[in-house]
Amino acid sequence: MESSPEEQITYQNILKKTKRRRAFFFGTLLIYVPAVLVTYQISPTNKTMGTLLGVWVVILIIATSLVALCKCPRCGNFFHLHGVTLLVLRKCLHCQLHITSDQLSK
Repeated sequence: MESSPEEQITYQNILKKTKRRRAFFFGTLLIYVPAVLVTYQISPTNKTMGTLLGVWVVILIIATSLVALCKCPRCGNFFHLHGVTLLVLRKCLHCQLHITSDQLSK
């Protein structure tokens, strides 16, 4: 089944947005340990470390929410949510569309 060029562009845009949100999520996870080490070198007080943790948790909640609310362009369900379970995998949890797919086919 062929799709129109407009559908292809929309499909690609949705997957690109999903990839950006995933990168933000994983970047947020990976930045914590280096941020703690740098902060500890600058100011090793409990208040500073607690503030860093609080800021990181808020950013992590935002990143997790953005990833959780990504919709699959093929099936229309949430890409990384199945019920209440969040699994940041490379395939849609409903229709198995791969994150690197650039064709609109079933």
